[in-house]
Order: sequence, then structure tokens, then C-alpha cells
Amino acid sequence: MISPPTLDPQTLLAPFEGESLAGQDPRADMSPSSRFLQMKDARTGARRKERALDVDADAAAPTDEWSEVAESACLILSEVGKDLEVAAWLVEALLRLDGVPGLFTGLKVAQGLVEGFWDTVHPLPDEEGNEPRLAPFIALNGSGGDGTLTQALRKIPLTSAGHPLWQYEQARDIETLADPSKREARLADGALSLEKFMEAMRETPAAFYASLLDDVAEARRSLDGLSDAFAARVGRDAPPAGGLRAILQDVEDAVRVIAADKLLQVTPDPLPDAPADAAEAGEAAGGEDGPAPARTLPAGRPLGREDAFRQLLHIAAYFRETEPHSPISYSLEEVVRRGRLPLPQLLDELIMDADARRFFFIASGVKPKEEVE
Repeated sequence: MISPPTLDPQTLLAPFEGESLAGQDPRADMSPSSRFLQMKDARTGARRKERALDVDADAAAPTDEWSEVAESACLILSEVGKDLEVAAWLVEALLRLDGVPGLFTGLKVAQGLVEGFWDTVHPLPDEEGNEPRLAPFIALNGSGGDGTLTQALRKIPLTSAGHPLWQYEQARDIETLADPSKREARLADGALSLEKFMEAMRETPAAFYASLLDDVAEARRSLDGLSDAFAARVGRDAPPAGGLRAILQDVEDAVRVIAADKLLQVTPDPLPDAPADAAEAGEAAGGEDGPAPARTLPAGRPLGREDAFRQLLHIAAYFRETEPHSPISYSLEEVVRRGRLPLPQLLDELIMDADARRFFFIASGVKPKEEVE
């Protein structure tokens, strides 16, 4: 079940009365009491504290600052004016405060602004066109590097104890180290072992993972909705979203690996029905009171490409649990990861030499990834 939105987007999307349905530009007020400036300062302080936390786990968390950003953004959008930069900062804040439900809630607000107020939403186009409007959303995903949502997404908890995605990925990487001394050194430095992570996973309710997958799917739909809204108005200049989609996919893949058995408790895999002619043959052979007809199709046969990937991840989870030092689980996960990559991105990994890769793109007609994202 999808978690409820952390706020009602429609309360922030109601048009203003007067000539402009989008209200006033919040930047017009540069006084010390300006809500826009207060929000901007709070965001700067929050990001400063986040950087401090990256190097010192005991540093203060920026919860109060992000709360101020979210509160100011809601006030501006509902009482001052509709603004895309404010909406982008609201997305940043809600993800930090409320996790994945906060992310898809903020994205829905942004989509509503693009679809309902594009002609008048602030900031208005300048001599560079729509650059001031698009830049805040380009920053969310990042361009040529991490975006402002990247690290926050990698901190999404994968257990009820709060172990995040990045910690699982780190534990998995440590487990694959061939040199035991290097592995022990990393653990001695404070890194979490995969065994400890899996213990936390086993103590996490199955409903936690079912809800997380539903929320991630909703976040992906909301991201696609925002991307489509931008594309309908600015075409190829629409802000990229590939980096965010990739991290959401990483979250889903991780959950399907570590919690495969738990997910079967709440969402059992559907199995295809036996063909009608096979069922009739079974009835003829066994009679009404005879044994149930054997399945013509193998139990659990994939229903499609994504279902096949999910089954591979289930198998990977089995080997992870029963043979934690075996490379089988990691190889299967890598097969699934590469199977989901767009062809240009896959070729970037498979053909290491840049010139050889470029010649392949030219000869085959495949567009490089920067042209297709």
C-alpha cells in the first residue's frame, strides 16, 4: 500500500486571485523579513550541516533547518506566489524529512506548477530563456555529477533500524573483498558487516518492505509525470532525471535481494495458469476425483522481462543467505543490473576504450548516453 502524501498538493496549487494566477514573485521582497530569504538561508544552513555529518557522525542533524525550508516553501506557494525554485527546494526538504513519501509529494507539487501555471509561474523567463526555471530541477538530478537529492536518496532506510541504502552497498562491497585482511580492516574502521545488516533485515517486518516498494514505484511515477510535464513545454531542454531513476531502481533492487522471502509473505509471486487443453487432459486422465493435473508450465515461469529479473534477484538472495562468501549472488545481481541498463550506458561499461566505443557508436548508429537521457 502506498503511503499517504505528507501534505495535500492541492492546497499549494490553488490559483491566486487577480491578474496573475501565479501571484507575486517571492524575490520581490528583499527585506529582512522576506520568507524567500529566510528559506534560502535555512537551506544553506541545512546543506552545511549535511556536509559536516558526512565527516562526523556525531555532528548535529539539520532537521530544524529542513523543517524551516518546508514550512517557508508551503507558505510562499500558498500565500505569496507560485515559484519553481521554491518547489524544487520543497522537494529537497520533504525527502529529508519524510523519506520516499516526501519525495513523491514534492514532485507532485512541482508537476502541478508546471502543468497549471507554466505561462506565469515564477521565476519568469529572462534573456536566457527558461534557464532560471529549469536550473533548480537540473540541480536535483545533477548534471555531470551528483545532484542535491543524490545523497539523500542513498540514505533511504532499508531496515526498520534505519540502515540506509549506502550502508548496504558498502557492506556488500566489503563482503566481496578477496583479501581477508582488507575486509577486516574496513570492519575495524567502523563499517557495517553484511552479516549485521542481514540481521537487521530479518528483524524488519515484511510490511515495511512491501510499503517501501510501493512508495518507490509511486516516486518513479511522480518523477515521470514531472519529466513529461517539462518535456511538453521545453522539449529536449527538460531537466534530466536519469540519475534519480537509477537510485530509485537501486533501492528496489536492494529490497528485492535482501527481503525476497519477506516479500513473498505479503505479495506472493503470481503463477501462470495451465493452458486449458492441459487442464482438460488432466481431467480426462484423473477423473473428477483423481489427482490434480500436473502443470504443463514450470512453476514460477517468468511472466515477462521484469518478472524474470525479480526471480533472478530472489535466487541471488538465496545464495546470499546460504553461501554468503560465494560470488554467485553478486554475479546474478550484476547480470540484472546490466540487463536493465540502456544500451549506450551498457556499452560505456563493456567497451572501456573511448575511441573504440566512439567508432562503435558511429558504425552502429547507436546514440551515446548523453544524447538519449
